[in-house]
Amino acid sequence: MVSVAAICFSVPLALMLPVLRGRSRWLVAFLLVGSYLCVCAGSLNALLRATLRVSSLELSCSVAPITEELLKALPVLAYALLRDDRTGEVLAVSFSCGVGFAITENAYLMMGAGAAASVGWALVRGLSASLMHGLCTAVVGLGISFVRRQRKLFYTGTFGLLAAAITYHAIFNLLVSAPDAWGWAGLALPMATYACLFAARSARRGRQVP
Repeated sequence: MVSVAAICFSVPLALMLPVLRGRSRWLVAFLLVGSYLCVCAGSLNALLRATLRVSSLELSCSVAPITEELLKALPVLAYALLRDDRTGEVLAVSFSCGVGFAITENAYLMMGAGAAASVGWALVRGLSASLMHGLCTAVVGLGISFVRRQRKLFYTGTFGLLAAAITYHAIFNLLVSAPDAWGWAGLALPMATYACLFAARSARRGRQVP
């Protein structure tokens, strides 16, 4: 079913590519890449769950963060190495890749939820899980744009970035699966992280203005 959700999302966007130019085309292309990676991650996670014989919670907290963050990082790494390693460009396409992944995942979950998928449900998913996927991939992309220029730090730095994204992803999944206040804390975590990063970036731009 996740492939159906990906098709519904990706076909209209793919038809946009011929009329787009420059950065816009890359952003839409990475939305499509993220959507395709969601399909790949769903198949891979299902295979690993059957092989490892783990529960849904164990898969969500210990396996899925690894597979999903590794898959999302691959096209970002390829873009930085082969196309453009400027911070702004890598940050944009990496966030786009994570959002594309999240949109397809949300569409798949909505199809499975049926009548339980309300407007509130959609808002919560959009402000929590979707933002989490975008942030994790964006942080990896932002770091890669830096370590790409630091030859001695490239391999260890890339590993550290992936480890940070996987850990953050796993913490989010663990918190949202917990009851009561812990679950709400998990839902609020991506929004709080996004607000902090946005404030830090705005402050940095303010200092650069003469």
